[in-house]
Amino acid sequence: MYILIVNPAAGNGRGLKLFKQLKKTKEYHRQNIRTFFTKASEGAEALAAELSKIEAPSLKACLVLGGDGTLHEVINGWKPQGRVPICFLPAGSGNDFARGLGVKAGILPLFKAVLRNPEEHHVYLGNYRLPKGEERTFLNNIGIGFDGAVASYADRPAFRIWMRRLHLTKWIYPAALICALPSFKPFEVEVKLDGQAPVMEKVMMITMTNHPYFGGGMKLAPRSDFQHPRMSVILVRALSKQKLLTLFLSVFIGKHTALKEVVEWEADTVHIRTKHETFFQVDGQPSRSDEWLMKKASSKTTFLSNS
Repeated sequence: MYILIVNPAAGNGRGLKLFKQLKKTKEYHRQNIRTFFTKASEGAEALAAELSKIEAPSLKACLVLGGDGTLHEVINGWKPQGRVPICFLPAGSGNDFARGLGVKAGILPLFKAVLRNPEEHHVYLGNYRLPKGEERTFLNNIGIGFDGAVASYADRPAFRIWMRRLHLTKWIYPAALICALPSFKPFEVEVKLDGQAPVMEKVMMITMTNHPYFGGGMKLAPRSDFQHPRMSVILVRALSKQKLLTLFLSVFIGKHTALKEVVEWEADTVHIRTKHETFFQVDGQPSRSDEWLMKKASSKTTFLSNS
């Protein structure tokens, strides 16, 4: 038996289109697949929490058809009694988790392979906590500062509508980056790595990541790897907006780390404070805060793939 969670709105409706393709395959009908649809942008977490209570010894996996945001919610709601792996069927606009995991095949070959002969990937995710909040899991990265401002701009309904009308949904992050740049200003952060003495920096952004990719394929942390038990920390010190734009262009090929304003660390735990509430993003979902505590998960999570 398999559980399939589908976000039909993922990728501006791509989730529903891909599900209709899966439903036409022989594999979908040959297997015992129970399909459930999310009903709101924040519905996947509650749905996963409810479904994980199902006691079925024959449950082989939880399949997730959606974007990184959908998977983020599922991983925070999915708490099965036993060991039940997750398979991500990427249908969003970014799909950075799939890149980090090394998934290269399309949805249909991936779906068929996972049902026939799946390969297990055991990876380290990250945990984070906000003030007065409970501990949660992040799949890809947490970006504070400019990265968060870009994600916030990209999340504006009017902006997304225009990008969809212009058929530019694949370029949402770069377009939002250009739009968010003029009004963004550097800010001060206090950074404490692995309990050491705090360091004060004036920065454009600081990002903690589990694998190299963010923003729909940009190679932010070239040396980062899901198999590594420590997270990568990328800090970009204050610099001109023109140079920041040049930096992001070089991110696509992973050459930005050669710039003197870019600092790369590794850590088990990262504690960050800012003087004022600042934009940040978690797996592409924007919000604001003035304090973050992140740590690498102590154990690995199992995902199914075809490579």
